[in-house]
Amino acid sequence: MRTHYLELLKCVELFKEETMRRLYELEPEEKDGFVPGNPLARATPLMVNDYPVYQFSYDGMLPLYKEKDREYLALIRNYYHRITFEAYDYSKVETPLNRAVLVIQHYFRDGIIRDLDNRNRKYIIDAIRQTGLVKDDNWKELSIIEEGLPDKQNHIQVYLLGKENRVNFLNYLEHNSHHLKKIPEVGRRREIESEAKQKPQEEIEDNLFHNEKHHLQELWGK
Repeated sequence: MRTHYLELLKCVELFKEETMRRLYELEPEEKDGFVPGNPLARATPLMVNDYPVYQFSYDGMLPLYKEKDREYLALIRNYYHRITFEAYDYSKVETPLNRAVLVIQHYFRDGIIRDLDNRNRKYIIDAIRQTGLVKDDNWKELSIIEEGLPDKQNHIQVYLLGKENRVNFLNYLEHNSHHLKKIPEVGRRREIESEAKQKPQEEIEDNLFHNEKHHLQELWGK
């Protein structure tokens, strides 16, 4: 039975890769207002307490780790590499971090207990390293902190920052994680569609505007 479910997961990854490929083959007028970037991920430069933090947001859960299935691992590697690089123009960042910390928050929409060690975090780490924002991902250059949190939908929030600011940022994140989190376009549409069953559309749009304004106030103090 376990093998059966793992094969299903592989089919899901194949479907995601094929769907993304087809999306980017569409002509601009067929994309229904799709904006530049990738709808499955967001990358955002932040300034927190006068130091830079790079935020990466991914839709859904990280897939399970299957060490012996090279095709499956290649799919996951290519998927996260592509959506990470299409989420932002990293050439704008001039100075990479020397010693850095990567904070990974897994948000789950249900209360099922999951072992985070079994998730494919390696390929998110590899993709972020290849952006050039951090020089290397060996233990001397990069530390990793992980936690799981509840939310209305599955998504992943990743924060990259200088190691010297780790304590300050973790304290800041403890009080502001809800306002800092960003949902990729696909996830935002899914959330709106779900809320539309319960609220009038005008009220939903007002709430989204209020949440974004509140987020900016938290971040910039304006």
